Amino acid sequence: MSARVGNSFGYRVILLLSIALPSVAQSVSPDPCGIVGAVVYDANQGVCWLADANLAGDPKIVARMGVTGINPNGSMDYQTALNWVAALNALNNGVGFRGRNNWQLPVTPLADPTCGDTGPNSASFGPLCTGSAMGNLYYMGLHQTFPNSVAAGFAATIGPIHNIKLSYYWALQNNGSNTGGQETFSFANGQHGGTTTKDSFYYVLPMVAAALSGAPSCSTGSPSVLAYTQGTFAGKAVFDCKTGITWLADANLAASNNFGIQGGINLTYGSRTITVPAIEGGAMLFETATQWIQALNSNPSYNLGSLAWNMPPTYDELQQLFADLNLTPGDTRLLQRGAAGPFQNLQPFFYWACERNPSGNSQSACNGSTAPETLQFTFDFDYGFETTSALDQKYFVMVYYPAPAPVCTTPSACCVSCSVTSGSRTSR
Repeated sequence: MSARVGNSFGYRVILLLSIALPSVAQSVSPDPCGIVGAVVYDANQGVCWLADANLAGDPKIVARMGVTGINPNGSMDYQTALNWVAALNALNNGVGFRGRNNWQLPVTPLADPTCGDTGPNSASFGPLCTGSAMGNLYYMGLHQTFPNSVAAGFAATIGPIHNIKLSYYWALQNNGSNTGGQETFSFANGQHGGTTTKDSFYYVLPMVAAALSGAPSCSTGSPSVLAYTQGTFAGKAVFDCKTGITWLADANLAASNNFGIQGGINLTYGSRTITVPAIEGGAMLFETATQWIQALNSNPSYNLGSLAWNMPPTYDELQQLFADLNLTPGDTRLLQRGAAGPFQNLQPFFYWACERNPSGNSQSACNGSTAPETLQFTFDFDYGFETTSALDQKYFVMVYYPAPAPVCTTPSACCVSCSVTSGSRTSR
């Protein structure tokens, strides 16, 4: 498996359907999804995805559905996700959103032999998972390779800090079995969590627990986080007046400066070994993050005169920075907008899924259980990783419904507009 395929979305079996082209739609009879709205037909799995991968990020739609507990950016906890799907199906006295009342969360099997790892209760997780609906979409439908991001170019600027990513940032604290491992924090939802260090690709925001030369003067009424404007650190660091911590101004410096850390890393899963990049779009394994920090401190061209840069000791420092930047959970400035393959608003972050019957497939319904009791399956489209998460995490939601069996003779006869990739040739 190659380290990187890129983000050109060479999707081989994804067919886009839309009522935006009614004259064309009427000439196609029948189509596999029954054209009722903007949907994406996934011929790999026989399902019809809603093309807006963050419908709950539209405040007008949220108001129409009447579901509470949704962050402004569309993220929500697991119970709210279930309420959201129920509201889509109950709309218009049971006719449903876009005329469909069988929308559902993407399903995931508890045991998936395609996955790299196995956790508690024999739950499969990690990279390579193609047995789940979202894993299959990432790897097979969108033709991505771990650890590609579906929106690698996304970055936000909040105050004097730029290149803030949606997905998690590493902290030094490791709580072992209490949280699932290494502590992390996300500016997208203001929440922290624990993760494995074996194959999780997250970001690094270095800090120094002190004011450095040329630190800005803090005054009453000024923002809590101020940019360095003079001396060695001008334009390259910021100072938090409330905590006395200096942070790099670039929240993803590793994307542009690898400090000599490059090449591939071999990850072994039973009899399978894959090679992944040491740094992918600035994201990296925790071990690589430690090496990158050391390289930062030893490189006089980039260490800004300090030899004390490090990852935050705990997620608390990141959480306090989140507050001091006047961010609130689900801030819409941290939101990916635009196209990702045939989808709109597909977020480079975690999405909720649900467990399905082990003998089912992606067309099966959620089986109503969790895996295990206090966790549920999720998938991170920032690097193609399937895992389980606590039910109170605020993640995004995308939905689909099982496609009726197509009766056309060729896949292209079932679509309004489609791209079919075969080898190096793409036809339309």
